Amino acid sequence: MSVTVRLATPLRAAAQGSASLSFEATDLGSLAREITARYPELAARVLRDGEFGRFVNVFIDGEDARFLDDGDLRGKRTVEILPAMSGG
Repeated sequence: MSVTVRLATPLRAAAQGSASLSFEATDLGSLAREITARYPELAARVLRDGEFGRFVNVFIDGEDARFLDDGDLRGKRTVEILPAMSGG
């Protein structure tokens, strides 16, 4: 299943300047493996031990992946990856 991954501006340089990438993935685990294989620099920025790090926010079709049970991407269209930000 093809999903479109949209990257926040600070992450685009790690993906050869692309704002949007397409991957064949059925869940977040397989997406992480695809990112590692195709964009190792991006993987170094968003993954830890093969999983999306706590320092990034991942949204699946607009919903925060942390609150979804299994990270299933079947039937989904878009994954957005944003670096976590804090303000003061």
